[in-house]
Amino acid sequence: MMFGMTWLLSLSSAAEASQISTVSFMYGYIGGSLEFHEEAYPTSTITYNLTVVAYLDVTIYNLTVKISGLVKEKWQGLHTEQIISYSMSEDENFTRSIIVTLPHDTSGRLHCIIEASTDKGFGKTVFYATHVRTIMYDELTDLYYELLANYSTLQADHNQLLTSYVALNTTHSSLVSEYGSIQTNYDLLNSSYDSLMASYDSLTFNYDSLQEDYAYVKTKYDTSLGELNIVRILMYVFTVTTVVFVATTLYLKKKAPYVVLRKETAIKPDKE
Repeated sequence: MMFGMTWLLSLSSAAEASQISTVSFMYGYIGGSLEFHEEAYPTSTITYNLTVVAYLDVTIYNLTVKISGLVKEKWQGLHTEQIISYSMSEDENFTRSIIVTLPHDTSGRLHCIIEASTDKGFGKTVFYATHVRTIMYDELTDLYYELLANYSTLQADHNQLLTSYVALNTTHSSLVSEYGSIQTNYDLLNSSYDSLMASYDSLTFNYDSLQEDYAYVKTKYDTSLGELNIVRILMYVFTVTTVVFVATTLYLKKKAPYVVLRKETAIKPDKE
């Protein structure tokens, strides 16, 4: 099943990569071209690109593109694209994609007919288009070995990726286990943090209260220290005054006897 799908994809890719050819036409003051792939394989899907341009203001009565092919050695219509009653202005153009899927027993070249009639004329073009190649045994053999080589490469890549996946899965499991341990430690630390934060708030409150008490006591201390300095000054003055007073008193006591001794007695005169 996988081989068949890969084979069909390979054929489709080959059809898309084939050379592009173009057939031009012009009649009834319309012209254009039909692009198509030169080669394709049975069961592949190909795209024909139709481009139409008007050389004057014109009305298309009928524009038909018919594509036929040899299917089981008999001509069979594969697709018909028709445009009816379409008005175009001068230099107007449009494009249309025509999708054709080839039957599995298609062979030879596809047969195309482009015919058109407008209000200014008509015409017809007949030609052979895409060549549908029949896949021969040698081509299938080459394709088989190419697909087999691709399969071997993909298998080797798969095994390498599987090994990497197992290693990464083991690492992931280890990391999940470590994450669980780290989460547990985190929860413990978070609980400790909450407890410490509560203690911090309590200590902060006590600190602020002590800070207020300290400020009050500091104010009282400064006031008392000022009063004490005044008392010291007064005591110093009092002491000095007292010392001076005592010294003066002692000095006066020492001087007093000499004054008394030198007191003179009045002598009475002799009677005549």
